[in-house]
Amino acid sequence: MSITSKRELFDRELRKLYHAEIEILDLHSDLAAAAASDKVTAIFGGHEGDTVDQIDRIEEIFATLDMETREQGSPIMEGLIAEKDQFVLEIEDDELRDLDVINIGMINERLEITLLDRLILLADELGLPEPTVENLEANREEAQMALGRMQQYLEDRRVT
Repeated sequence: MSITSKRELFDRELRKLYHAEIEILDLHSDLAAAAASDKVTAIFGGHEGDTVDQIDRIEEIFATLDMETREQGSPIMEGLIAEKDQFVLEIEDDELRDLDVINIGMINERLEITLLDRLILLADELGLPEPTVENLEANREEAQMALGRMQQYLEDRRVT
């Protein structure tokens, strides 16, 4: 199907974001399990509730816009999951594994923020109902905070 309007693009991107968030539930669980340190495990384990809230907000957007709640896969997200599957468990050194886990988490959060930025822009341009933008902005804020926790972990490592 070719995209011919901003609304079609918005709908596609919303379905991609929904798919990504559902995948992120498993991704974060896998990253928490792969982490060597309690600190890295906590970064991902503590984000599960946020992800569930983000999924709920996306489902609310589908309902507000009277859209069918469904996912659309993304080669980028599938690649990130493949990256996790292929490399994280190959690393035996604890410090290196924590760095790899954090790296994959940061890529994921940046991807999520990018999708949300595009959706917020399109929602504004389309004049979609206000709960749509509010929910997208709340999800973006949580993704930014999660990214900040990961960046802080790396900064703390540099200092010590």
